[in-house]
Amino acid sequence: MKKRTLGIIIPLLTCFTLFAQEYIMFEGIYLELKEGGEITKLESGVKKHNAKYHDGKNGPKAYLFNVLTGPYSGQYAWIMGPITLSHMDASISADHTKDWEVNVERYARSHNYQYSTRDEDLTYNPDNEVVGTSILQRVFDVKNKSKDMEAVVGAIKSIKETLVKLDADIARRVYRNQFRSADRKDISLVYPFESWTRFENSNGLPPNFATAYDKINGKGSWQKNVVKVLDNHTDGWYDEIRVMIK
Repeated sequence: MKKRTLGIIIPLLTCFTLFAQEYIMFEGIYLELKEGGEITKLESGVKKHNAKYHDGKNGPKAYLFNVLTGPYSGQYAWIMGPITLSHMDASISADHTKDWEVNVERYARSHNYQYSTRDEDLTYNPDNEVVGTSILQRVFDVKNKSKDMEAVVGAIKSIKETLVKLDADIARRVYRNQFRSADRKDISLVYPFESWTRFENSNGLPPNFATAYDKINGKGSWQKNVVKVLDNHTDGWYDEIRVMIK
């Protein structure tokens, strides 16, 4: 935590019983090691802070991840949740803030705050998992015209519907940025994984998924319904792999 804000995405994997909340949202931030900062002291400091204030017993749990690919590679992602927006109305004690300053801000710069809410209509999550120790997060910047978001959501939903028909043994959780920002990061597709060998045949979706998609939805449908839609209605995307520090 810090003074009041935290936030960035999201997202991840461990079976979790939600305390009667109607939606799943995560708050988090990126932590960039300061010049002269020590990795071991930062990681130890975050663990101490999380154990004291974010252990999941008296409020939402917090996690620390190494960011291994993408524009923030070499940094950390501090993630808290699941939470609700009302959680942000709670006041933070002075000792809580001071502990964050001493154990975290002393060693790292916090930046790129984001709140990410899971879109259950687009999510394929057969084992009802919420937080995972290793994830691939594919982040899309959706264009700004009125039909762009609608088109992208349609493409993503068609993938979910195909995964359902295939009874696929992978999960793909979809998160939306709760608040529009200059950096965008509008939609994130979160794929949990256990081994890096997963990426030898596919980044996220099951191997040969495009072929299976065409068999179910018609020849050429993958290119028409997904590839061209994402090319035409987004400003690109990137993959970010996160691995939890335990």
